[in-house]
Amino acid sequence: MQQPNILLITTDQQRADCLGVARSAHPVMTPHLDQLAWEGVRFTRAYSDCPLCIPSRTTIMTGRPAYQHGVDTNGEFRIPEQPQDTLPGRLGAAGYQTHAAGKMHFHPPRNRNGFERMRLLPEDYVNWLEQAGYGGMYRGHGMGGNEVHPVFSAVPEAYTATSWTVEESIGFLRQRDTEAPFFMWTSFEAPHPPFDPLESYVRLYDSIAMADPVAGEWNGESAPQWVRHRRLSRKLDLLSEQVVRAARKHYYAMITHIDYALGRLLGELKSQRLWEDTIIVFASDHGEMLGDHGLFHKSCFYEPSAKVPLIVKPARSTPLPLPAGSVCDSPVLLADLYPTLTQLTGCARSGDDAREGRSLLEAMEPGGERRVLYGYIQDEGGLYMATDGSWKYLYYAQDGREQLFRLVDDPDERQDLSGADDEQSRAVLAEYRVRIADQFAAHGLTDGEGALQLGMADESGSDERRHRTANPFAWRGPIHHGGHW
Repeated sequence: MQQPNILLITTDQQRADCLGVARSAHPVMTPHLDQLAWEGVRFTRAYSDCPLCIPSRTTIMTGRPAYQHGVDTNGEFRIPEQPQDTLPGRLGAAGYQTHAAGKMHFHPPRNRNGFERMRLLPEDYVNWLEQAGYGGMYRGHGMGGNEVHPVFSAVPEAYTATSWTVEESIGFLRQRDTEAPFFMWTSFEAPHPPFDPLESYVRLYDSIAMADPVAGEWNGESAPQWVRHRRLSRKLDLLSEQVVRAARKHYYAMITHIDYALGRLLGELKSQRLWEDTIIVFASDHGEMLGDHGLFHKSCFYEPSAKVPLIVKPARSTPLPLPAGSVCDSPVLLADLYPTLTQLTGCARSGDDAREGRSLLEAMEPGGERRVLYGYIQDEGGLYMATDGSWKYLYYAQDGREQLFRLVDDPDERQDLSGADDEQSRAVLAEYRVRIADQFAAHGLTDGEGALQLGMADESGSDERRHRTANPFAWRGPIHHGGHW
């Protein structure tokens, strides 16, 4: 029997609660993804260990969290893995045809990293736009890649990056060698800013009530220094309620457009009679704060940023431990995708134990051991996270600030329990301090005098003017042709 095909679908910056099937406060319409969840298993506690684009994509490619592979911030980083050992490289060596369509965010961009063929966004997409008569219209509305101000698409639907990504994926399915299995990574650029959906998708949400952003009780002058600086440096405190509300609506519309486009891709699988023999994984590289706690973008470990949607639909030859339509609430990482897919395809090797990612099949088994996930971002001295899905501990090296949230009772992280007097909170806080100190001992973290220590806090950042004038992604309104971030 031929090995199962694999379709990995990722979005960029999609929150875990922005799926229709999640039934959250976000009224997002995603009928095709909802159906995929009913035919597979949906993971409700999936996390990005480093919620940034390049680190997360490196994690998917290697099965290693950022604190293991070393790419712990955005920048011009090569994937620290030999091409034959990346996920597509491993599958290619086993006879798979491998194809990447959409946003890969590799450096250099044309580095294949184990893929046989690639159609990249923005590089190939921009060239295609020029040939189609829309030269210069990639972000032709003038908004850059981290702008919050909502606008509409500068091109018709057939010429959007979302539609192009699906068409390139369908093209591969029609041109492939039907005698060999395939691994295709379909990677959407949306709903990453700019928030520029087609107006027709925005109109779908005109009559739907929008929930207000979440505001934590801790989120004032006593908020972690990183949070206060982020609001100032990106001018998020200057956004009006109207802009925030419109940005959320445009964000939902971009996700609905992706879902609509996915209907064509999933329909192509069915028309070619590939559905039953294809493993489909849907995920996002990280989430989006979307105004919660006064923040936009990602780069932190609050739930909207660090938690990601994750759905796995098996092929008929690779049944999962849980039946179709199940929900798994075990904590898992994006790093777990690599060992999951190599296990399901028989491509696992003995040396893979060195990768910290674990197969999702283990998470689906009943009675498994309690797993604590860790995260690290190289920013402002370091942001650290530890969570078992029920509790979450955060540490900011910049000012030594700690936060503790009981997620089972407070999924929106409104109440910081790091200073609570109850016995349980104090015990959990002490446990997680030790866990973080042990996990990141190489960073110089020590559990000293009842609190983590990592050098001295940087108090120089308290100058509001410096943070308003030295910001890299200011909300500055339209700029010519935007930028590529």
